[in-house]
Amino acid sequence: MRFFLTFMFCFCCFLAPSAAREVMSVDLGRESGGKHVVMSALVAMAPEPNGKALLLFPGWPGIPRIENREGVPSFYYLQPHFEEMRPILHAAGITTVTVDCPTDQWGTRAINPTSCDDKYRSSLQHAQDVAALIAKLKTEKGLRHITIMGHSYGAVSSHWLSLHLDKGEIQAAIHSASKTEVDSGAFANYGSSIARFDHSQVKVPYVYLHHQDDLCRNTPYSYAKKHAKQGQLITVTGGNRFSAPCGGASYHGFAGRRPQVADALVAYINRGEVIPLVKGD
Repeated sequence: MRFFLTFMFCFCCFLAPSAAREVMSVDLGRESGGKHVVMSALVAMAPEPNGKALLLFPGWPGIPRIENREGVPSFYYLQPHFEEMRPILHAAGITTVTVDCPTDQWGTRAINPTSCDDKYRSSLQHAQDVAALIAKLKTEKGLRHITIMGHSYGAVSSHWLSLHLDKGEIQAAIHSASKTEVDSGAFANYGSSIARFDHSQVKVPYVYLHHQDDLCRNTPYSYAKKHAKQGQLITVTGGNRFSAPCGGASYHGFAGRRPQVADALVAYINRGEVIPLVKGD
């Protein structure tokens, strides 16, 4: 895990100089430690935006710590697979946004999180915080169609937001390589809320995106296959597994299939089309 996060950090620092991205923050109207609490996002507008945006809630540790430092975007890590797919999304007019936890949920800066766990992610407070950020994105960037996507542990957010937010705020949700099995001890509350998640209460259309051979023990394909509505499952096959099972260069991170996955995301976001099987040429 340490090697994987170090790789992600270096990968993103390499990309940063050439990326046309900006930090957008919204004041959430509360204080923590004597400071205003804000929720921030890293926004990359498409060159020719079509008014649609894909908001990513990243995987473990789920707290990218996005902020401006002397006018330059700064972050702890980003998702390599999402960054690799971004040019294809942009070419289709889709703006990409990586969403952070609010600053009162940052916890201790480390490889493993100490905050922004399921207690927050499953709460109405989380939904209200994200709604405030979305409202600012719509007002300042002219975005009218919002699709949220949670990857791995970030899918805890995409699940609960799809239940707490309605079509006036988001139009669809994508649960990518969803974390649905929990660990013990200090990590027992990361993913625990999914056991009580009620799919029948979801307010917006949703799809599951999952590799059928995902080897990460916390993100079994069987859950996606069981809970996806008919015709609302995007199954990925093949690719590479160069890293540990839950790492970025693995089936879990769609290694070797990222262009094809990006095409499937474009089809869903722009046309409402679900591509049931994503495979290589």
